[in-house]
Amino acid sequence: MSTVRSSVLRVVARVASSAEEPEALLASVGLAPAADPLEASRESVDEEAYYAFLERAVAPGDDGLPYRYGAALHPDDFSALGLALKTAPTLRDSLRRLVRYVLLLSDTLEYELRDDPGGAATLVLLRPHHRRGARLANECALAAVVSVLREAAGRRIAPVAVAFCHGRPDSVAEAHAWFGRPVEYDARANALTFDAATLDTPAKLADAGLSSFLLAHLEGLRAERADRSLVSSVRATVTDLLPDGLPKKVVIARRLGMSERTLHRRLADQGETFQEIVRRARQEAAETLLSDDRHTLAEVAFLTGFADQSAFQRAFKTWTGRTPLGFRAAYHDAAPHLL
Repeated sequence: MSTVRSSVLRVVARVASSAEEPEALLASVGLAPAADPLEASRESVDEEAYYAFLERAVAPGDDGLPYRYGAALHPDDFSALGLALKTAPTLRDSLRRLVRYVLLLSDTLEYELRDDPGGAATLVLLRPHHRRGARLANECALAAVVSVLREAAGRRIAPVAVAFCHGRPDSVAEAHAWFGRPVEYDARANALTFDAATLDTPAKLADAGLSSFLLAHLEGLRAERADRSLVSSVRATVTDLLPDGLPKKVVIARRLGMSERTLHRRLADQGETFQEIVRRARQEAAETLLSDDRHTLAEVAFLTGFADQSAFQRAFKTWTGRTPLGFRAAYHDAAPHLL
């Protein structure tokens, strides 16, 4: 089960625009209004509950929540991880640390830092955008990256390009103002690109000694969390292989560097089964693909590992209680309220 640290939700609750009080929003996902810092560091919320929380937190027509979140956020909200980002030698190093240790904040998040010509680099966020909450979460995530880098630098920095996979919201003024440039929507990736000069900016609190201590601490935490995030790794690997047909457990195990027996045991230890993870991966992929009219039902069936369209339609009806076309129609009926 993929989760998000409660510290993220607590910041969102502070900047929510819905009629619900912050206390009620937090209670909706089982969080108390306040928590001891040590206790809060151990609290987490299931990813779908997080997406639902974001959907409840925004009033109709509010497209600015992710950028209020970015403005309200401080690296200290993320405990040792936030301090490690602030004390890195340069902003490039801050991003490298984020890529490696973001697992401690949420195992729904996965970043890649891709080098570009001339010393520039692009930070790519790998996460689905199958519902409004997921789209808001992606905007919150990239807004947070810029917020953390600005605090680390001690000045306002801006990416040279910003992109999201999801469609253009009704209002883009908040996004453009936050990032300092126009944002691309319906893009191939959720991404921030920074030029070399920005990435080479020294962090104002750079501290080699403190960094060394923090990185040793984070490595220990990462090793513990990585084992718990096996389910996310299995699901991501399954999703990648679905267009080639339904992947077998032995293939996934090999991809993850373990035996089939070890994979079975470790999933069982977490109360999961390979078959159920595959089902969730196929359903999530199908729902994402069906939200885009450019994909025919035959294409969706193929991309989710089905031999034919009929088998896909039967399975989807079993999963959701709706036919694929019924799901697509309902999605587009709701679309004006979701963007």
